[in-house]
Amino acid sequence: MNKILFHTPLRDKKYINNVKKLLDSKMSLHGPGENIFKIKSELKKKYGFEHTHLTNSCTSAMEICALLLNLGKNDEVLMPSYNYNTTASSFVRTGCKIQYCDIDKKNLMPTFEQIKKYVNKNTKVIIIIHMQGLPVDYLDELQKYCKSRKIILIEDAAPALGSYVKNKPVGSYGDFATFSFHETKNYTSGLGGLLVVNNKKFKKQSDLVFDKGTDRIYVTSKPNYHKKYYSWITLGSSFRMGELNASYLQPQIKDIDKVISYRSQLYNRYRKNLSTWLTDEFSICNKIHHKYKYNYHAFTIILKKKEREKFLKYLKKNKIIAFISFEALHLSQYGKKLLNSKTSLNTTNEIIKKIVRLPMHNRLKLSEVDYITKKIKDYFHK
Repeated sequence: MNKILFHTPLRDKKYINNVKKLLDSKMSLHGPGENIFKIKSELKKKYGFEHTHLTNSCTSAMEICALLLNLGKNDEVLMPSYNYNTTASSFVRTGCKIQYCDIDKKNLMPTFEQIKKYVNKNTKVIIIIHMQGLPVDYLDELQKYCKSRKIILIEDAAPALGSYVKNKPVGSYGDFATFSFHETKNYTSGLGGLLVVNNKKFKKQSDLVFDKGTDRIYVTSKPNYHKKYYSWITLGSSFRMGELNASYLQPQIKDIDKVISYRSQLYNRYRKNLSTWLTDEFSICNKIHHKYKYNYHAFTIILKKKEREKFLKYLKKNKIIAFISFEALHLSQYGKKLLNSKTSLNTTNEIIKKIVRLPMHNRLKLSEVDYITKKIKDYFHK
């Protein structure tokens, strides 16, 4: 058995040919060009995303949100501690406060009650994390809750493109939603991201922040509003995805359902193999049966005992590369500075050292899933 990698980026000849097509043309590699316009159009048609910006990372998409909201030093942004660090740092750098909340051990995401526990008069933003592509199933309730309290809702949907809650795609509930096209995600531009702006109040301003804080879009777009030159209007940065990156991503948009279909086969093979003998060794995260459509980004188990390092070493010895995900923010060197002493994160603390993500990608074979699950069974039944 060859080494089984944790992840291998999506790859197809037609993706490479589209990059070659751009390189052979005389079109700008910077853009925006044909590929970026096509991606935006196709995402609008497929998911109803009306106002979008293709960014150079999901982090950039979140940083745009932070710049748009103009939060003060006493304003609070509520998010789970089990979370990627740039979701927090995007707001920390603006000078506001971060309030952590705990998570549910069944799916690594906060319950509605855990969120509401920390909402107060200073709460201006709630960031919900669609962990490993699986969406929280109370998005409609959370949306209504935030609107009634004039709280901005942001969906950090980095790996969740193609997942749904009820009959609406993830990314359509929040005032903003951010997605990632990093090479570890289901669909990739190498590095890249997407910002969806659903709140009409911020659409025009987002155009300015996205393009270095200038009104360049009103000079280059049609009609050009009779502006001859563009100028610096507000704070922004160089957040744009390049046309070269977009040329690799663009053909993948039409393959989203195909990608999800194959990943569902991998996920269900994992589940079937492990569930036949699953007892007290570990639990399967991401839910065994999904209430709504899932894009099958990850397959995660939570060990019952604190033996993760030993388990990972065993898998590696058997040529299986698993992943431990990331450290909870409140336990990190910088993130612990933001922890409110009154915040209870008992569940996060309990399971953070027990989480293991197994290999999951579109070049993984079902026979390799069988091998992985057989080795896991051997480990616990030796």
